[in-house]
Amino acid sequence: MDIKARIEAAPMKRTQVGVIAICMALYMIDGFDVLVMAFSANAVMEDWGLSASQLGVLLSSALVGMAIGSIFVSSIADVIGRQKTLVIGAAVVAVGMLISAFAPGYGVLVVLRFVTGLAVGTLQATANVLASEFSNAKRRSTALALVSIGQPIGGVLGGMATGVLISAFGWRSAFLFGAVITVIMIPFIWKAVPESVDFLLVRRPENALHRINKVLRRIDQPVVGELPELPEAPAKKKSRFADVLTGVNARRTILISLAYFILMASFYFANSWTPKLVTASGFSQQDGITAGVLFSVGAIIGAVVLGAFGARFPMRKVLAVFFVIGGLTFGAFSLSTGSLAGALFAAALVGFGSNAPIAGMLAISPTYYTSDVRGTALGLVIGMGRVGAIASPIIAGALMDGGWQPTDLYFLFIIPMLIGAVVISMLGKPVLASVAPKSEAVREQEPAGKH
Repeated sequence: MDIKARIEAAPMKRTQVGVIAICMALYMIDGFDVLVMAFSANAVMEDWGLSASQLGVLLSSALVGMAIGSIFVSSIADVIGRQKTLVIGAAVVAVGMLISAFAPGYGVLVVLRFVTGLAVGTLQATANVLASEFSNAKRRSTALALVSIGQPIGGVLGGMATGVLISAFGWRSAFLFGAVITVIMIPFIWKAVPESVDFLLVRRPENALHRINKVLRRIDQPVVGELPELPEAPAKKKSRFADVLTGVNARRTILISLAYFILMASFYFANSWTPKLVTASGFSQQDGITAGVLFSVGAIIGAVVLGAFGARFPMRKVLAVFFVIGGLTFGAFSLSTGSLAGALFAAALVGFGSNAPIAGMLAISPTYYTSDVRGTALGLVIGMGRVGAIASPIIAGALMDGGWQPTDLYFLFIIPMLIGAVVISMLGKPVLASVAPKSEAVREQEPAGKH
């Protein structure tokens, strides 16, 4: 009997759906955290008399923390477990937000934004791993695409709430709001999210059999009398990073990291410059804000559409196609700023094209690693995406200082998106299935009913 195969083949149960929902909510916190500083930027700048360069450091500090958190800190999920990592990460985010609301000055807030970013980066990588491990094979791509939608939804809803709070109570209230919603999440994580069966089977902590059976009962699976034998372990490497960067994992890690870098650089460039370019084209500031909202709406729709296709077709092929579509939407936006209607439609289109592949990457990446290194691997590749997000505005700014126009840069991003399609096409078969063969599902469910 293969416990994991049985879960892979069985229909999703209420507990599993609940885990997906909580992981999606954690992604919403990520989306809010990215934008809370951007929405508060003008008020903080005026309150403390900051220069543009100081504000730039403040805006970047959380992104730097997220990159480091994803790459290095998130590997703790492979040691202490997914659930504990989520609880600790959420607690650090809540405390960081709370203290930020009372920060006495610029230097303290920079440090707090960095620390909060560390926790958010860890949360994102771990939530993605946990959602992958609690999904069955048939629904995995759809579930992970839905989790990724949390980020733009958090940006839209959090941005709306932040705007109202800042107008009524000042910029500190936005951080206080972030602390409150994160604190609310902690008991949900503690009670509704069991530890991953994958983690328990590999790490074998104290009372592993009892804990696995407890999870199996919650997902309506028959309990087991003993744990399966562990496969013979290969020669021990110095660290989990060595496992991720050597042997069979090396090639897939390089390819997936490159794809994440390209995508996040493209997405954050478009997310940052689309509202500004609409305003610079002769339209109002409110039109620019509307373009930003439509960008996020398009991003949400893109993730949903990709998830629907990923449930029917091999995700790797779907993702490669959406990379190409994403590149085409960048070109479409650069040609559509002549009229307001065209610019707003193109803003939604580029949001669709730049975020749909991100949803696909989040869905496909966990399936290429075994459970013992999945947290470390996901943190590393998502962290490389964060590096792309940090590098993108710097490179864009340097090119514009050299005489490039923003519309030229949108055309430029077509090239890396097409490269991304090639990179994804080079990936081999995943470790975890994306679709459960019907015959296998029947085989696995039959003995389950006899227990």
